Amino acid sequence: MELLAPAGNRDALYAAIENGADAVYLGGKNFSARHSAENFSDEDIARAVEYARSRNRKIYVAVNTLIDDGEFGPALDYAWNLSMMDIDALIVQDLGFMNALRQVLPDIRVHASTQMTIHNIEGVQYLKTQGIKRVVMAREMQMEDIQAVKQAVKNIEIEVFVHGALCFSYSGQCLFSSMVGGRSGNRGRCAQPCRLPYDLYSINSSQRMNKADKGRYLLSPSDLCLIEYLPELQGIGVDSLKIEGRMKRAEYVAVVTRAYREVLDMLQEEPLYRPGRKVRDRLLKIFNRNFTTGLFIFDRNGFLSSKRPNNRGVYVGRVIAQNKDYSTTVKLSDNVSLGDGLEIWVNKGKNPAFVVSDMIIRGVPAAHAYPGDTVEIRLDKRVSPQDRVFKTHDEGLISEALLSIKDAEERKIRVDIIAVLEEGQPLRLILTDERGHRIEEFSSSKAQRAENQPLNESILRSKIDRLGNTPFYLGGVEYLADADLIVPFSEINETRRRAVESLKRLSFNLNRQDIQEVEEFRNNRAKYLALYKGARAQMQPELTIAVSGIDQAYAAIKAGADIVYFDLAGIGQQKRVSIDEMKGLKEYAALFAGQVIPALPRIQKPGEVSSWSSLRAAGFNTIMAGNLGALNWCSNNGINSRVDYSLNIFNSYSLRFMVQQGAERVCISPELNYNCLKNIRGLNYGEVIVHGELILMTSQYCMLKGMLGDGSEQCLGFCHQDRYAIKDDRDYYFPIESDTYCRFYVFNSRTLCMIDDLDKIMALTPAGLRIEARHAQEREVDMVVRLYRRAIDDIISDNKKDLQSYRMELEKITPSPFTRGHYYRGVI
Repeated sequence: MELLAPAGNRDALYAAIENGADAVYLGGKNFSARHSAENFSDEDIARAVEYARSRNRKIYVAVNTLIDDGEFGPALDYAWNLSMMDIDALIVQDLGFMNALRQVLPDIRVHASTQMTIHNIEGVQYLKTQGIKRVVMAREMQMEDIQAVKQAVKNIEIEVFVHGALCFSYSGQCLFSSMVGGRSGNRGRCAQPCRLPYDLYSINSSQRMNKADKGRYLLSPSDLCLIEYLPELQGIGVDSLKIEGRMKRAEYVAVVTRAYREVLDMLQEEPLYRPGRKVRDRLLKIFNRNFTTGLFIFDRNGFLSSKRPNNRGVYVGRVIAQNKDYSTTVKLSDNVSLGDGLEIWVNKGKNPAFVVSDMIIRGVPAAHAYPGDTVEIRLDKRVSPQDRVFKTHDEGLISEALLSIKDAEERKIRVDIIAVLEEGQPLRLILTDERGHRIEEFSSSKAQRAENQPLNESILRSKIDRLGNTPFYLGGVEYLADADLIVPFSEINETRRRAVESLKRLSFNLNRQDIQEVEEFRNNRAKYLALYKGARAQMQPELTIAVSGIDQAYAAIKAGADIVYFDLAGIGQQKRVSIDEMKGLKEYAALFAGQVIPALPRIQKPGEVSSWSSLRAAGFNTIMAGNLGALNWCSNNGINSRVDYSLNIFNSYSLRFMVQQGAERVCISPELNYNCLKNIRGLNYGEVIVHGELILMTSQYCMLKGMLGDGSEQCLGFCHQDRYAIKDDRDYYFPIESDTYCRFYVFNSRTLCMIDDLDKIMALTPAGLRIEARHAQEREVDMVVRLYRRAIDDIISDNKKDLQSYRMELEKITPSPFTRGHYYRGVI
């Protein structure tokens, strides 16, 4: 199994490789899902490739954000530059960009990011047909799910996260940071609202439901740690083990990578090897929010770090007493040394955190203290007896980690050079590195008799010993030359430069493109980026609505919806809809010249996609797909498809690609603003969302059971007993729901409403105007559909009725305040 480590900067790259990573993933200055990391310039990436190749390692570059129309050409140019550097793979999220790479740069290796939310067999099969070589699976996959994928799909690699931070929501399905703060996780700028405190409230009673012993960080997962389950991952046949952490320091990367490397090496000797406690302790000391096995081995009780959203460190003792001068006595249960960082957890106020600068044991200053010791430390804040003490920085561990990367870049490859100079012949440089790679390079001009000072070995060595910014250092020099000859110094320098480049290509197996391939790229790029730019044809859009309940669906049909998307996940429902109930809906819609289209759940674990195969026999020839696996399933079964906004269609090229894949309609990402929508070509195949509460998070973990339950495995059905919302510290209430698959959803605290700007949106000529009502009640659905129906008819008939009046009517029946979403602000 490959060990894949993160690098947010050059030191982290060295830490990863020097501590045993087989490959490193990193991001550039743009198009990276970790925009806040230091990241790498183009020059940095080129040097990283050379450094990795010199040690027989690989470099993967993440271009794993959504890309808008204006960025698409530059993104392709960036991919071309990366291919010129001969990186080992690109990691991508954007579907249009994935397709573009296949058409424009077919030789570049592409990996599907976890941001694509791939979580079933059909999704992996689909990506294989699109030329994807590796899929980074969703972190919500259980061991049995991954095993099912590996058994069903051959000749494609599977990558699995094994360590680091977890997201509460499925990656690629989180709009929380985007909608609340304008910083999109899909664009690499997540503000991590999941790490903020929230209170749980009953909507019915307005009662606060938090339990005192559970904490307020209701959406903050613990850190993933699967180091004890590497035998299982190896047995399944996982190809790559991924460590999360491009935002982490180099010391973290060094410690975590070394721990996993050691265990992987032991597995070669003992296939069932499990690491001892010391390995886990090292991982805990470098950073942890508690450790969990996440969903891989479902850890219901340990999944959330609800009391603390950041590094908790390791427990090292308790306070015994504190004097009036703040001199504090602590009884230790673990080692503490000078330079360590400690934090004392107090009952009230901010926890004192400090670096240990002096310690006294039995009246004597000490540099180190051990379990059982009672130490005296001076603080500047009040603490109480029995307060717990945690070590958040282990100076010894950090120093050891830093030592592993000391002078890493200076560890270069020896190269010996033979220079041959004969009268009337070009200068010939023969370079041989310490691994036996040998190249020859010739100067453009020929050697001539010197009129003044001829070339000698000393002068030649000074000219060819200019290897400072290369991965080589000069060893021996042998000068074979006729007497009194000269070659221009500029020629010597240029010949040396070309020789070093040739040796790099040979030694590091770099495949640089030639001029012919550059022209081919330019032609392919221009052809792919060409879009139809004709005038938008005026058309009457379909009024569509997405609902989760039978009563809401009937209300929508009767009120005048053209299309009702019925979400088969059953969000907020107590039971799944039956095929007979769906038939009844279909027949009722026909009476009103409407249509009911089943919407497959956006999350469908292995085996769940085909569970709705009876829909076709029931007469449903069109289905809305919420994930790539569902889209593939529809295509393979001859079912017409529509694409939901969960597939993150963010540009004209992704829209065009989906239409080429057979989609009748494509719902555009709600993260696009009005100006971006104006630039979308092919919107006559698209739907835009104009109203409703958007889903901000989709999670595999039921927070209600975690926060209200008693720790047992039994489900007490909290979702059926009440309706709930979480409240942040700014008093915004975010409704929460579960579905009939026990998945969990967080909805926006504001309802999108664009009815008073509907004329502007209709001028963009979308095929459909979408109402999101998966969380709405029957009465609200009825009124919203009726008013939007009237507004559309007014605009089509050029009725001058004030659209603002419709907005005012909607405000009377909508349970949350209105927002215009991203229409007039957009995301960064």
